[in-house]
Amino acid sequence: MKDVLVLGSGPAGFYTAVLCASNGLDVTLVEKEDLGGTGFRFGALPVKILLDGIKQNPLISYKQLLEDYHVKMADVQNKLESDLKEAGVSLVFGEGLFMQKDTVKVKDKIIKAKNIVIATGSRPANISKTAYKTNILTHKEALFMDRLPNDIIILGGNVEGIEFATFFARFGVKVTVIEMLEEVLPGNDIDLKQAVIDMLNSLNVGFFTGNKVVELDETTYGAVITLQTGKKLTAEKCLVCLSRLPNIPKGAGDIGIKYGKEGIAVDQNFLTSVPNVYAVGDVNGSCLMGSAAINQGISTALHILGREASFRNTSYEGIPRAMFVIPEIAGVGLQEWELQQKGIKYKAIKHQFARTWRGISKGYKDGFIKVLVDDKNKLQGIWMVGKDASELVGPLGILLKQKLGADNILNGLFVHPSLSEALLDALLKLK
Repeated sequence: MKDVLVLGSGPAGFYTAVLCASNGLDVTLVEKEDLGGTGFRFGALPVKILLDGIKQNPLISYKQLLEDYHVKMADVQNKLESDLKEAGVSLVFGEGLFMQKDTVKVKDKIIKAKNIVIATGSRPANISKTAYKTNILTHKEALFMDRLPNDIIILGGNVEGIEFATFFARFGVKVTVIEMLEEVLPGNDIDLKQAVIDMLNSLNVGFFTGNKVVELDETTYGAVITLQTGKKLTAEKCLVCLSRLPNIPKGAGDIGIKYGKEGIAVDQNFLTSVPNVYAVGDVNGSCLMGSAAINQGISTALHILGREASFRNTSYEGIPRAMFVIPEIAGVGLQEWELQQKGIKYKAIKHQFARTWRGISKGYKDGFIKVLVDDKNKLQGIWMVGKDASELVGPLGILLKQKLGADNILNGLFVHPSLSEALLDALLKLK
């Protein structure tokens, strides 16, 4: 009998398996497709690689970009497999089917384990009356088109939709974004996303906000979208970037695992309704972010190992977030609209990256950091816009989690010269 059986090799499953195996447990990981999960193969990483290629060479051809992309993806894939094997994780490829509470069948192989971790991720929801075919796409198909369409309609002005809008528009595709809410990139302060909106406007991206799609049809020549106003829009392709559904393993309900449309129900230790069966990452629906999935995987591994994990019972406010649009948006904690909604008195202090020594030396023309503190100067949020903002935000979650005050940070040390000094310079403006 195995110590740990992990279903799924996305961020949650990968970190669970590696940490358990590195600590001497006998671990088997089951993956029904390629290593890395949806985010690795079709989601977060591929889109970022493609956008990075455009940022590095705005004149790159679509063909060359795809060739470079496949080389980089192969390198990452090899590293994933190497890391798992070096940790001592056994790999089994195929789809796992629950036979009993401690038993999973993969093809003709029966695997028993003391602990089973479900990390099977999520998939795009189908909002059409029929199955998607050739002209209605999810992110999976959008990444591997032989040629770019003349025009495309993107359903969803969320982060995924705007990242794809940026990608297609940069190659001259006529892009239209439809968002049900009144604004794109909902849940973000206007000063953070305005530069992104301006960039998309400069590429002639069209927006239909405050519009709900009531019908989505596929024709031989393209896709037809009907809005609640009755207006019909047509395009060669339609990309759906809307809700996601959990990938519930077959047989899960038969052994007593409770789940709903949002995902598998878990407790503070990510245990399901069945003892010694965990569910981590997108499949539990608590927070559909790769960083949250990684932390859940680590927390679960520590629980299995009998060690304390500090990530339980979290509100997820301390999770660093990044949007790999152009320019990048990244941050941690609350935004201004959330502070206003909660009735928290606050101060917002900004500092331009171009006004730091390092920003000047790198030729920065735009981008800024915004620090939000309450009336006692306790940190509430740190947000930024600009090139490589995602690389600066990582450690800031610790500052928020520890509920530090501005003076605590001012007493710290920063690399000089560096872009991170923008945080120091912003806090120096506090009175």
